Amino acid sequence: MSLMSFMPGACIEARAATGRRMAGLLSILLAVAVALLCEPPAAAEEMFNYDASKPMHFFRAGDGGNCNGCSWIAAEGTIQRDTPEVFRQFLAKGWSGYEIAFNSPGGDPAAAMRLGEIIREQNLHTSVGKTIGRLDPEDDRINTVDGGQDPGHCASACVWAFLGGVRRAAKEGELGVQQFHDPEAIKEPKAKTASAIDRAADQSMIGALITYVMRMDANPKLIGLAAAETPWREVRWLKLQEIVDLGIDTSKDYSSPMTIEPFGAGGSYVEIISRTTFASFRHRLYCRGDASNVYLAMIPNSKYDSRTFEATMRGIMAERSVDLISDSGKRSFPLKLAAIESAPLGIQTSVQIVGATMADLQTAKRIEIAYDGLGKVDSEMVMGLQFDLAGDRRKIGIVARSCVK
Repeated sequence: MSLMSFMPGACIEARAATGRRMAGLLSILLAVAVALLCEPPAAAEEMFNYDASKPMHFFRAGDGGNCNGCSWIAAEGTIQRDTPEVFRQFLAKGWSGYEIAFNSPGGDPAAAMRLGEIIREQNLHTSVGKTIGRLDPEDDRINTVDGGQDPGHCASACVWAFLGGVRRAAKEGELGVQQFHDPEAIKEPKAKTASAIDRAADQSMIGALITYVMRMDANPKLIGLAAAETPWREVRWLKLQEIVDLGIDTSKDYSSPMTIEPFGAGGSYVEIISRTTFASFRHRLYCRGDASNVYLAMIPNSKYDSRTFEATMRGIMAERSVDLISDSGKRSFPLKLAAIESAPLGIQTSVQIVGATMADLQTAKRIEIAYDGLGKVDSEMVMGLQFDLAGDRRKIGIVARSCVK
């Protein structure tokens, strides 16, 4: 057979072999593509859905934006005895200064109060909501671009932790109250299992709760509502008006009616508690020597590092003025820093309102400290210092007649 007569058949066989190889390659590529498309999402793309019956866990959450409310801490699960320490360890990683959103059925009441104390120390705000999104398990971060916050619940002991917020926001049906109880004991509620020691512990817990709730500027009537709900019944979900009336929701600016308190040897002051988005303060107005020497003392309702707070307040009060606002307009007076010192309730900043008299205070309806020329952080602190002079003005007159010696 000649070479020319062999070529056509050989080429046909060669083309067939090449085709088989190409078909095999395409099959492999197709299989790889299908595997990639059908492969389940990686752990980093797992949708977050934490089981709230498990011990409370804290997650970083946010949508990646740079705004107020774009980042928060998700607190999901049941409060355990070690939850406060778990939270401290979480904060030690550098995730602080944000709002904390609770979704919890409750847990240990003593641990909840300790958790609330830490929240207040860190000047965190609190809200209620179940955080949803894509979880990155490597750093417990939830990307909420495709999620956000669903309706959540904060029940039983969770409410005590919630009260730790400097600013608190809750809607109707989000907060539930109930007696604190032993989960094992309510399995047989008629069984006589409580000892004298148990009764003493209950009384101690009630006393601690009253002190805690008052320190968090909420109404202790809340404890009475919780105590009326036995644990074998449904949790009592608070109505919106109750949340407001009991001082639980503090998301709106607020100034309490003024009270009058004794001060020093024969003196007195009027006190107003204010609350804004940024801060909460006790404000005390009094005079020294006579009614023409007016002073304003300011004590934060949150714990601050003393050195940082003092430096901040000294910077704010340098060459600052105060505005007394009345029906007839606004009058400005310079402030003179008198002292920054420790007081029983916290760090007290005292300033003299130079040129003002107690009569000027009696006609004023609102006090504001000018914040022009300050940076964002300092100006927010100053906005937290503004308050209304609400209530019986005769109390200011009483103080004017009993100035501090």
